[in-house]
Amino acid sequence: MGCLLPVASQAQKHLTNKEYDELKQMVEASPVFMRGFSGFSLFDPADRNFVYAYQADKYFTPASNTKILTFFAAESILLGQMPLVTFASHGDTLQLWGSGNPLFLHPDFVGYDSLSNWLRLCPEPVWLLSDAHYQDARFGEGWSWDDYSFGYQMEKAAFPVYGNGVQIKKKTRLAPIKLLPAYFQDKLIYVREPTVGRLEDRNIFTFGARALRAGELERVLPFRYSLPLAAELLQDTFKHQVGYNLAPLPPAKKRQLLRAPLPDTMYRQLLQDSDNFLAEQLLLMCSAQRYGTIQTEKIIAYVRDTLLAALPQPIDWVDGSGLSRYNQLTPNSLVLVLDQLYQRIPAERLFSLFPAGGQSGTLGRWYEGRNGKPFIFAKTGTLRHIHCLSGYLRTATGKVFVFSFMHNNYPDKINDLREEMARVLSWLHKHLKD
Repeated sequence: MGCLLPVASQAQKHLTNKEYDELKQMVEASPVFMRGFSGFSLFDPADRNFVYAYQADKYFTPASNTKILTFFAAESILLGQMPLVTFASHGDTLQLWGSGNPLFLHPDFVGYDSLSNWLRLCPEPVWLLSDAHYQDARFGEGWSWDDYSFGYQMEKAAFPVYGNGVQIKKKTRLAPIKLLPAYFQDKLIYVREPTVGRLEDRNIFTFGARALRAGELERVLPFRYSLPLAAELLQDTFKHQVGYNLAPLPPAKKRQLLRAPLPDTMYRQLLQDSDNFLAEQLLLMCSAQRYGTIQTEKIIAYVRDTLLAALPQPIDWVDGSGLSRYNQLTPNSLVLVLDQLYQRIPAERLFSLFPAGGQSGTLGRWYEGRNGKPFIFAKTGTLRHIHCLSGYLRTATGKVFVFSFMHNNYPDKINDLREEMARVLSWLHKHLKD
């Protein structure tokens, strides 16, 4: 990372003494920030030094700011290519080992599903799925057990199908409720509960009086994943003979790996829509790419201890999405990960992937620039009592700085934090000098 000089001496280039004191007052004496625990780091990627820091070496729960680490891992390991599936052909049988590819039959990525196109051309009449190489759990460490029925917590899998979710749709008040894939249609029952849900231990989906009264309904719920279910879904979709077994991965010379380009559309959904399922599956693909076997803990250890070993404070990182409160990062470490991305990826492409203030993703209604020109390109991270914002700030003169705002244990409305951060970031956009 190089030697980082003291913050105060570096600020003089970008802010006058009076401006520096004003920035300190805005951040360190903010009555909004003081209601919780806040940290802020501002970094100059050109001079390779911190400009300003407040509690930036303290640890925070990052929520979905964790996806920045996942994005860094995927860019570093996958190098623009997705491992779709490992396979071996034996006579009339095609043996398949999933590589974590989340786009297979995913309704949001119809035009990018290379695996479906490849399978339709396979001549073998029998397909067999195996997940003997999968050394992970369906949920991440520290996830909330009672979120099993919410669309933001899909189950992880080596061979995910349809994004491991069921679309529940209703077009008009008197229209029937439809489930997609249609395989699940006969697993819908009425219960005295609001809207829609799922039984905890099985794929029985529920609807209540509120769903019946709704003029329009569109939800996505996780299904309870299993390898037999994946085989049934493939058989139902492709009208093909599909089974499953526990065949181990053969030696490298006796298996092949199918790859396809990793589309930036997937990264945009990861960062702009904060898609938890894509985040987890990206780490699984990284593991499949590097080791053949699939394990979140193993690939995180490699990235943390090798690719990010020089961070000023070690990171405590347990999942790809940030659903877990076990993740712990410092603002200083996070800005240096963002800096590495900035050094590697052309700015035009990088900024197109992140939410843009006032324009896209989770920043669509916040941090709007003048004349519709965004000056903030950053990832949000929100859990109950937690809100973080980390990314890139472009000044009025066009210079780029890297920043991380992290807030934990905040008892009030998150919008108060957003408004206060907008005040600070807008001030920096105007006053920071080259």
